[in-house]
Amino acid sequence: MLFSSVMYIVFLAAAVLGSWLLVRWRLLRFAFLLAASCLFYMAWNPLFIFLILGSTCWDYTVARLIEDAPDNLVWRRKFLMLCSVGMNLTLLCYFKYLNFFAQSFSTAAQALGWHGAIPVLDIVLPVGISFYTFQTMSYCIDVYRREIPAETSLLRFALFSTFFPQLVAGPIVRAHKFLPQLHRSPTLTRDDVGEALFRIAKGLAKKVIIADFLAINLVDRVFTNPRVYSSAEILVALYAYTMQIYCDFSGYTDVAIGSARLLGYRLPENFIRPYQSRTVAEFWRRWHMTLSTWLRHYVFFPLGGSRGPMWKTHRNTFITLVLIGLWHGANWTFVLYGALHAIAIMVNRTLHRRRAPGHDESQQSWRQTAWRVALTFHFVVLARILFRAPGLHAAGDVWNALWTRDWGLSRIDRSTWALLVLAYAIHWSPADLTTRLQRSFVRLPAYAQGVALAVVAAAMSVAAESDIVPFIYFQF
Repeated sequence: MLFSSVMYIVFLAAAVLGSWLLVRWRLLRFAFLLAASCLFYMAWNPLFIFLILGSTCWDYTVARLIEDAPDNLVWRRKFLMLCSVGMNLTLLCYFKYLNFFAQSFSTAAQALGWHGAIPVLDIVLPVGISFYTFQTMSYCIDVYRREIPAETSLLRFALFSTFFPQLVAGPIVRAHKFLPQLHRSPTLTRDDVGEALFRIAKGLAKKVIIADFLAINLVDRVFTNPRVYSSAEILVALYAYTMQIYCDFSGYTDVAIGSARLLGYRLPENFIRPYQSRTVAEFWRRWHMTLSTWLRHYVFFPLGGSRGPMWKTHRNTFITLVLIGLWHGANWTFVLYGALHAIAIMVNRTLHRRRAPGHDESQQSWRQTAWRVALTFHFVVLARILFRAPGLHAAGDVWNALWTRDWGLSRIDRSTWALLVLAYAIHWSPADLTTRLQRSFVRLPAYAQGVALAVVAAAMSVAAESDIVPFIYFQF
């Protein structure tokens, strides 16, 4: 059930109505929302609901055992925590990485002279497994660290792990942010409704009007057959893909945040205009923020963070960024993607430490800031080749074609140009522009809000293709 489908709008309306009719009966409301979340997930593949519910029960039980274990039995608490981590990583590795590891081993073995064959299993990747395994696994780690108490209600915890707005593509919600909301009575004001509807409309517009249009009319064509396009057209396609993936993923997040707000809950932000970043490190503080925060909290800091000598900081950065790349997909392109970002951060950190003491980057001129933003942006754009290409060979074809062809632009039509320029103009506009627009929408009377939403819906119907395009991050 895609957010950009009419079916989801009907489903959301029913979920919102039913949940608020049951607001006086907390347990019934939780049960209703849990059932709605299961139904939402089962619309994709009914069988995999048993996987997520089984994982939920496992982590709930393990966390309760960790909570009950006395502090002096550290080995027992650590063993239980590792049971949670081990189970979640086992599920993730089996469904997402088993064939990747097997094929990589087979390739390496053949290079050393072994000619046996390793069978490739027909494994279906459950939608959202990278998101909900990280979510429940971090919960058990937090309970082990005594940062949060174990949740006593299985119903409440199950709703946390299956909450449908963010179930299949995030944002990754940590327990200390969401579980306390389930212990409070939900509220919904007129402003909440206005802000929620604005976020949903904005997210769907990003997805349908910008992301899908750029994908179908330029990006997919270029990456399918880069050899027939000029170097300039490939570069423009990279700009288009960079905007497409942002509008696709941040659009999903907008709809998720808006949907949760209508139900009385708040989800964390996941994007803050990432292409305005001055460094690659800043980019990861603005892009997919819940993933980078998760890995910083559970990988980078436990490894030692930025404490100690420079080489250890570089090592920790490299491991964390490679894991970010591998999290996105079981392919060497993603491993290399994460490694390139790690190297860029390491180089920038080294140069920063060599600058004169007292150097204040916030006092840079607008020319210096613009140069750094442009440099970071184009690094991100070129690295996207690895993110989009299906394999290293295909990525090499795109990279070579980017530098070896003429610079004609005849295959890009005016509507694609106009949409691309408009999208980047909005992204690089002042940060408070969207906030002011949202406030103006919230202040409108209900009928005017309805008219505005109808206009957005009409624009989406005009821009939409015949087939609904799935969100990019569903594959992760």
